[in-house]
Amino acid sequence: MTAPDHPHAEKLVHLHLLEVQASNTPDDFSLHMALGEALHGAGLPQRALVTFEKALALAPENIHAVSACAALLSELARPVAAYRLLQASQTGLMGDVDGVANLAIAAESCGEFAQARRYYEQALAMNPAHLRTLNNLALMSAREGLWDAAMAHAGRCLELQPIEHAFWLNLSDFLTGARLYAAALEHLSKGLQQFPGSEELALRHAVVLAFNARFDESISAFAALPSGVVARIEHLLAGAQAVVTPEGLIQKPPASLPDPYQLYTRSAFEAIQTCDWREHDRLTATLRAMLAHCRKTGMGRDWRDAQYYGNALPLHEDEVAQIRKISITTIAANQRKPIPAFVPRRTASRDGRIHVGLAIQSLREQRFASGLARQLQLHDSSRFCLHLYSPTAQPQKYLAEALGEAAGQVVEIAHLTDDEAVGRMRLDELDIFVDMAFDTPWCRPEIPLRRVAKVQIRPLTWHRQHAPQIDEYSLSDTFVHPDANDVARYGAIVRYPQTCWIDANDDLPASGESIEEMRSELGLPEGALVLCAFMPSLMVDPQTFATWMQLLRSLPDAVLWLPGYSRAIQANLAREAEIAGIQPNRLVFSKHKPGGTARAETLARMPLADLFVDALRFNANHGLVDALRMGVPAITCAGHSMASRLGGSIVRAAGLPQCVFTDTQSYVAKAIALGRDRSQLLVLKQQLQAARAAAPLFDAQARIRECEAAWAVMAERSRAGLPPVAFDVAPSPQS
Repeated sequence: MTAPDHPHAEKLVHLHLLEVQASNTPDDFSLHMALGEALHGAGLPQRALVTFEKALALAPENIHAVSACAALLSELARPVAAYRLLQASQTGLMGDVDGVANLAIAAESCGEFAQARRYYEQALAMNPAHLRTLNNLALMSAREGLWDAAMAHAGRCLELQPIEHAFWLNLSDFLTGARLYAAALEHLSKGLQQFPGSEELALRHAVVLAFNARFDESISAFAALPSGVVARIEHLLAGAQAVVTPEGLIQKPPASLPDPYQLYTRSAFEAIQTCDWREHDRLTATLRAMLAHCRKTGMGRDWRDAQYYGNALPLHEDEVAQIRKISITTIAANQRKPIPAFVPRRTASRDGRIHVGLAIQSLREQRFASGLARQLQLHDSSRFCLHLYSPTAQPQKYLAEALGEAAGQVVEIAHLTDDEAVGRMRLDELDIFVDMAFDTPWCRPEIPLRRVAKVQIRPLTWHRQHAPQIDEYSLSDTFVHPDANDVARYGAIVRYPQTCWIDANDDLPASGESIEEMRSELGLPEGALVLCAFMPSLMVDPQTFATWMQLLRSLPDAVLWLPGYSRAIQANLAREAEIAGIQPNRLVFSKHKPGGTARAETLARMPLADLFVDALRFNANHGLVDALRMGVPAITCAGHSMASRLGGSIVRAAGLPQCVFTDTQSYVAKAIALGRDRSQLLVLKQQLQAARAAAPLFDAQARIRECEAAWAVMAERSRAGLPPVAFDVAPSPQS
């Protein structure tokens, strides 16, 4: 007989014979199992599943048939069906380690992680050396941020099978995820000795060298990589760098390989967000070195992240301003296809009103959406027409009740490129463009750089020096920019008389729970002094946390109430508390009831706090305002940047000027004095309540009128052909 010419002919002949035999003997379980395996091997998963199901029908209790069907269902993207099938045979599967592992995998694929972990642990109890379970449990632990468990399981896999390349990769990734960069580097060096040709290990080695701030070695390691690897990594990074939110694609930087400095700072900025401060000092020094290098060489960098995270670092405001200037210049230079230059189309409004464009944040954020809605209702629609540019799909449904004559239209721009968004905004012939998406994932500096209005402003930048490439004016107040400062140094600063923070929120707290119930749910000890700090984790810098721990040492009956941070953040803060000599249980993290309205619930619980203690370098804002509105007094310490002075502006405007300090010692002394004498706290609460009716912070209408007065001056100067100039806004009569 002549040998088959097709390379897979023998497999096809074997498959055909099995099909014939199975057809002739439909009750042969083993034959159907063999045919199912052959069909799966031939790349026919649907037919394989049907065959395995026939085998299962012949032997419903056979765990191999159950597992085969479940595996095919998972492969065909039907994880729920796979899990249900395995659960139906759970009794039989629990006696076999592979069966238990299959149950764990199915539970994990359905999002039932707690149950999956129980199954994995049961499998390890049956066989502590079960590689598939160890590996999957390591991967699941890593996805949950449980790095110690992930590293322990991955290390065990490597002990059992040291020649498995994938296990070397996994452990290096987990060490890197845990930010144990020195250990990761040592592990990768050993791996490269065992697998000298591994491009995956070599790439990770180059990256971890950067994470260890060994920049020259990292540059050399990247240069030694094959060009194909670099090209592939550039492509992957292009996707990874795209900022994707529930609103859609916001911005996508050019596909380019970050240099070792960028890799290092990116990792260090992520660490800051989790209150992991191990790189804090080295990050500060590295940013200063990068800044010096840019000034010396004229090299550009897109530092839109550094200008924000820099507020939490011990950098001088001039250094952060230089970082911002370099970033904006670089973004402008990187515009590959600039659209035509901006040309004003009219000198007077077609309807006699000033047309103002607002680039807004996500409307999915309830606090922002409700505040914006009220702000729209308070504007004078006879003088101003507002155009909203939203990153949120179907924005009208979030603002339906607020949209009236003042809001001319709401345009969704998430799906538009920068050029398309600019072109659309220019059609509205705006007098003024206001970027309200400052330093959020929805901030797109490429848009104002292309210019969309005769006057462009930013209401908050966290910096006292504005960027003339983007804005004509920056909005501030007489506290953030006091008279003693050289206002001319900061450019065209518009100073409000009271505060630059406009609090338009008037949403109400939830009702129904008693004080005792709320304290119990939160874990606030009865009779304890409750210090609170409601702010994003980024704002909790090492100096601030050390100061808070000093307060807890001096006030033994006090606890510190913080937002419901992630498990990783809570673990890092607990570790830092222990280092400071404070028991971690004195840190209380917020919890929310399932199904509850988090915003209303948070407002309802805020009055449980006795005193709000502000951060030092990067002041709280939304959380601080909410606490004051709910009757919680606050203390703050003003520094030398907008980010560190905004808290003082807010607290003064709430009617508590005596709670704003200019040095840390006074801030600490006041907090301790208030904690030791609850009667002083009661007096402050009463003063805050009494001042509420007249306090500028809570008079949104008056603040809106001051905002409109500022817009009018800017528009008039622009129409008269006059350049931007710093000016003060006259106080608005109390509404």
